[in-house]
Amino acid sequence: MTKKDGFTLVEIIVVLAILGILAATAMPFFQTWQQRAYGSEATVMMKRLIDGEIMYFLDNNRFFPPNGGSIDIFENTPQNDPNILAIRDALKITIPVERHLSYQFHHIAPGTPQAMCQIDITAPFPLFKSGHRGLTGTVTKDGTVTLLPMNP
Repeated sequence: MTKKDGFTLVEIIVVLAILGILAATAMPFFQTWQQRAYGSEATVMMKRLIDGEIMYFLDNNRFFPPNGGSIDIFENTPQNDPNILAIRDALKITIPVERHLSYQFHHIAPGTPQAMCQIDITAPFPLFKSGHRGLTGTVTKDGTVTLLPMNP
């Protein structure tokens, strides 16, 4: 009997079966890690944006966007969009795009003692283990900061 080089069909099938099992068990862990990464990014961005709003208020005695406006930035917004550039110039923060996160900025009740800024960061999938798909952060004129997860 002569020895042949290579693998038998049974050996290849066994290796493919093992790789398939490993891939099937790894996917849920990968999705969990990805979810945690997006949730962490949203939390860090919220804190940076809140800090930017506070600094903007201290410099201008009003919140951004001015005059009670709202700004929406979606995950597919181009990086050179005028709204992203306005946020970069006003709050000194660059909004990362194409990362599955959408941002909304609201200046509520400008010129009143109840003036506040609200920032919402949302995703089309749960960002946190609790199932929440976003964060809401508010800053009031007296400096009170509130960070809450959005309802799932």
